[in-house]
Amino acid sequence: MAKRSRSSPKGKARTAMPGSLGEALDEVGFQPLGRRITVGKQTARHPRASTDWAVPAIEFFRFTLPRAPNGNWEHLFIAAHEVACQALAMLGHSVVIDGGAKPVSNPVLPAVLPRWDDIATAVVWSAGQSGLLSYRRRGGTGYGKRSPSLPRSNIRAGYGCPPAYLAAEAFPVFQSLGLILDRRWTAVAETILWRDTPHEAGMNFAKDRRFIEALEVALTSVPEDVAAKIRDIAAMPATDVAEIVEFVERHAPFHTTKDEVLVYLQDRSRRLLCELFAKRWRLGDGWLSAGECKRALFLELDPLSIQMSLEFAKVFVPSGIG
Repeated sequence: MAKRSRSSPKGKARTAMPGSLGEALDEVGFQPLGRRITVGKQTARHPRASTDWAVPAIEFFRFTLPRAPNGNWEHLFIAAHEVACQALAMLGHSVVIDGGAKPVSNPVLPAVLPRWDDIATAVVWSAGQSGLLSYRRRGGTGYGKRSPSLPRSNIRAGYGCPPAYLAAEAFPVFQSLGLILDRRWTAVAETILWRDTPHEAGMNFAKDRRFIEALEVALTSVPEDVAAKIRDIAAMPATDVAEIVEFVERHAPFHTTKDEVLVYLQDRSRRLLCELFAKRWRLGDGWLSAGECKRALFLELDPLSIQMSLEFAKVFVPSGIG
């Protein structure tokens, strides 16, 4: 399983290499926002009706998150732990702070719970990050063969999901979320595993009928505010090059070319589009309203939403984003 780690000490995803244009712009706080340049910080439809998963999920996050000496939870700039901190806060048991989450003195479940699919994804990510879940190659319908370096799988393949090893302490939350039953993956688990590391597990969701149908829905039902943001993101590389070249000449101690700036902006555009999908789109429900977004976790490294954003851009933005 891939470890979703952060490279930025401030918790922001960064792809800039040392000494690159991207690093220099990040250092001075550059943020391209559509056609505007600023410097500095800027201030499923659910398959399960039951909410019995909430308390087991809370206990699981409390158990798997690293704990600081003062009692706070630390995410260590690891994305799986960052999402777990988000989840605890949205479940009424902490407040997100710099570097992690702080327990609240009187935890109370909110009247409106966060999305089941997002919490299930956060649990899967946390289990993988903590070494409590690991997948096996699919070679049959029964339990996987023992590897000298890996424990024997104890979750059978099913519904497109591969065999897996799941530690005993993770069983209660996986069962309460409806992801496993009788030591086998359930039907609802498949699209949750799509949001983990599907290629490592031999899952190719981009060819799946459900993914293709969801792409068509996304293309034909774009809210106007989302469409406006996408147009700004797509226009950024072509419209901001000259202004950024001038900006770099004034603020950075080196010379840059238009081609270098264009590559940087194309990369930034792709990242902004991926972030937009992580916030506003879900496989089962399509585009989320502003109210629905309040129940969604920000799963920035979700491979499902990233792939959907790339496929969407190929059609919705004929000239491409990057």
